[in-house]
Amino acid sequence: MTPALATTRDYLAWAIRDNGTVELRHQLGERWSTGWFDDLDRLVRQVDRLRDHGNLYTSLNAPKPRQVGNGMTGDPVRNDDIGWITRIPFDFDPCRPTGVSSTADELRAADERRNGLVAMLRKLDWPLPLHALSGNGYHALYRCRLPNNDETTGMFRSIYSGLAIEFGDDVVGFDRSVKNPGRIFRLYGTINRKGPATPDRPHRDSACWIPAPWRQVERRLIEDLASYYARQSAPAQTPVDGSQAGPRIEGKGDYSTLDVIGWFAAHGLYRHAIDDTTHSVWCPWRDGHSTPHGRTGAVVFLNAGRWPGFHCHHGSCAGRTIADVITLFGDADAYCRQAFQGGRAS
Repeated sequence: MTPALATTRDYLAWAIRDNGTVELRHQLGERWSTGWFDDLDRLVRQVDRLRDHGNLYTSLNAPKPRQVGNGMTGDPVRNDDIGWITRIPFDFDPCRPTGVSSTADELRAADERRNGLVAMLRKLDWPLPLHALSGNGYHALYRCRLPNNDETTGMFRSIYSGLAIEFGDDVVGFDRSVKNPGRIFRLYGTINRKGPATPDRPHRDSACWIPAPWRQVERRLIEDLASYYARQSAPAQTPVDGSQAGPRIEGKGDYSTLDVIGWFAAHGLYRHAIDDTTHSVWCPWRDGHSTPHGRTGAVVFLNAGRWPGFHCHHGSCAGRTIADVITLFGDADAYCRQAFQGGRAS
């Protein structure tokens, strides 16, 4: 059953309930203003005064104790200002030219991708999230309550990096930056005014649908998902001499000097950096994957002084390593900075 469309007041009431204090941020051209509120009525009245011009955003998480003026005064929230994480936001935004709104077709693609993530998490016993249209993309917001500390940061880093590989591509982007504790989000029920409004790319009202009940995600479910993606991203421990399970490699290149990023780019399979040592790539065997989007990606890992690592999470690629990719492509020697000086291990 689809939940009823929520009002702006409904959404803000949940924010006050879970966070105590909420930042309202207003953008008008290049000018930004901030206010802090713990009084729902005064917050809603302020929103009504500002909603006809510019864009409105609110903080997501619970700040540490602070002075609140219930007016447009105060400093913007920072990551260190947050005491408790109360929202797990997932943001799907269509890839399009910078500074313009989405088309209807682009929005549909983002909605499908968001729905795919929610369906996957439901199978893992996660409760229903708040569903939202930002105006240009789609969101899923989950309630939680976790301390803003290094352990929580590490869990979310693993989850967002893993989901970015599974659900983001060059059609719909998965925003990993929303994991930041001080992130602000579109205030639902207000207009998203991004770039010039055109018939194909209009300004739209944002909206949200809140499930009844809107339950918190249990910590153990968050930990389980983080552990899964941490294991998926762990590079295989390849010996320095290149010996490993898989096909025997007879090439002349020293694969500890392989430019794996340039190599995958040359084959049209490089996507983007995840962090300093991990890069998202298209799986060379993706045509054999059973899913039409999302789970067609893979990752490569940079291992200083060692062979790079390769991992695809799709079941049909279980056990495949960088040696399998070398055999498949057949041209890795050309991307090594130097030749191998010894014999290959069997």
